[in-house]
Order: sequence, then C-alpha cells, then structure tokens
Amino acid sequence: MGFEKDIENLERIVAKLEQENLSIDEGLTLYAEAIKLGKKLVEEIKESKGKLELLNQDLSRINLEDCEVE
Repeated sequence: MGFEKDIENLERIVAKLEQENLSIDEGLTLYAEAIKLGKKLVEEIKESKGKLELLNQDLSRINLEDCEVE
C-alpha cells in the first residue's frame, strides 16, 4: 500500500472511532489497526527523510563552477 492510501485508511479508521455507537471490541480492534498504520507511516516518513538527506548530500558535492553552461 502507498503512503497516501495508508493516510486514507487511517482517516477512515479515525472517522469510525469517532462514532458513538461503536462497541468496545470494535473500538479496540480499530484502535490497534490505527496504531499499526501510524507506526508504518512514521517509518515511511523516516525512510523518505533519510533518502532526501542523501540526495541533498549528493547535491552539495556538485561543484557548479566546474559545470559548463551552454
């Protein structure tokens, strides 16, 4: 599943948790699912941040003065 799809699923779960007619068992199941998705999203964000930092390091190594512009 992609990041955006996981966000949509988390929003769907939160909407269900906000319903007042939810049983305790349903609420606990949904809550556990939300926690699992939340952890997954945080890991995806950390991974993306790491990739971005590596790209920025590569970019900083480029010496623009050595590049010829035509």
